Amino acid sequence: MHKIFLASLLAWTLLSLSPGWVLALPAPGDTLPDMVMQAPATAEETADLGIVEGQSFRLADLGKPLVLFEVIGVYCPQCYLQAPGFISIQKRLAKSGLDEKVAVMALAAGGTPMETAYLHEQGNYKMPIVPDPDYSVHKLLGEPQTPFTMVLTKDGEVLFAHLGIIEDMDAFFLALQNLAKNH
Repeated sequence: MHKIFLASLLAWTLLSLSPGWVLALPAPGDTLPDMVMQAPATAEETADLGIVEGQSFRLADLGKPLVLFEVIGVYCPQCYLQAPGFISIQKRLAKSGLDEKVAVMALAAGGTPMETAYLHEQGNYKMPIVPDPDYSVHKLLGEPQTPFTMVLTKDGEVLFAHLGIIEDMDAFFLALQNLAKNH
């Protein structure tokens, strides 16, 4: 009986410590749960997303078939390092005309409307930033570390997911271009 208990305890410990068990993050092919998000803090950001100012929204409310969705932390140094690359991606999307097909947004895990408005005003981020002060959406996503980048359909299908800084923005843009052409 003692051996069965020890074997069960060992199996439970190994399962609970395995990265797949702990980090159940969205991956390509997954469909995200329905997420209700707060509107961005500024009218400019709300207009960029094409949603009603001051009202919560879902991915399906966005008027574009794809969403470049980055989970950031307001005080995340890696997120600040990645921000210029995303500004470049937004410019390339606009130059190529793909900005008509791809919405770009960030979710500030734990960020308040005041903090997200400040981030936007400082110019570190050019994309709309959605506050998530109670981490409710962050929890639905498996509580990823930041930055966590996904490309989604507006129905919530995950087409691309990456945890950490995207080192090669040129390759990422090509992948984004291909996804936009196929959706």
